[in-house]
Amino acid sequence: MRLSLTVVLIGLMPLISAADESDDELTRKLAAVVRDPRQQVPSRVEAARMIGQLGPRAPAAVPDLIQVLNRLQGAELEPVQEAIIHALGQIGAPAKAALPTMAKASSRTIDIELAARRSTALILAASDSQDVDALMRQLQDRDSSIRLRAVKALGNLGPAARIAMPNLLTALQDTDADVRRATVNALRVIVPDAPPSSAIVKAIAVDLQDADPLVRAATARTLGRLGRAALSAAAQLEVLLSDPDPDVRRAATEALARITGGP
Repeated sequence: MRLSLTVVLIGLMPLISAADESDDELTRKLAAVVRDPRQQVPSRVEAARMIGQLGPRAPAAVPDLIQVLNRLQGAELEPVQEAIIHALGQIGAPAKAALPTMAKASSRTIDIELAARRSTALILAASDSQDVDALMRQLQDRDSSIRLRAVKALGNLGPAARIAMPNLLTALQDTDADVRRATVNALRVIVPDAPPSSAIVKAIAVDLQDADPLVRAATARTLGRLGRAALSAAAQLEVLLSDPDPDVRRAATEALARITGGP
């Protein structure tokens, strides 16, 4: 016979009352209840729910929850499995290591599959947010190679990195050319439907003055592909009409034709 919720809570009161304990200590005690097969199912479920209420403060429970979820089988233990999966989702980014185990468990029942989907979404969203925060800080690093890696990583996150837009717009003015170019590419991926802003056009146009004629020609072609959106760079392109390199002159001529004569 299932224990009532009142009885379950009474059994867990020594843990609940330990409010002055560290989160890690409380988490480990709750995880021990979830892990113990001698405990009644309602007690294990309630302990998992309490871990979920601790959320990101309960990363210490993740290894135990993964281990238990891998081991549990049988319909009578489905409530424990489901409660563990919910708890992992509420823990968020620190539970990223649990994703393969949750994927494997999702084939057991419809309820567990739905719980796994929800928790997976929560974990990935939290992880992306955490990653974006760290990467935004790295955009301020003195080392240009670190700034470059951060910009590329934000681009790889796609629309999930929209919160970093102000930081990336600042990075368009970076003193390092590779960082500027990577930032332009990242912004195109993060906001794929947005027309090129004046800030992006300005960042691209900086390379029209590069010492390498291959870079100047490639930059002119890039601006040409933007059409009238690159109209603010027309004056800089006109300067290249007298460039000593014939490929640069040709690229500038074609770009101006597209920019000034486009729709």
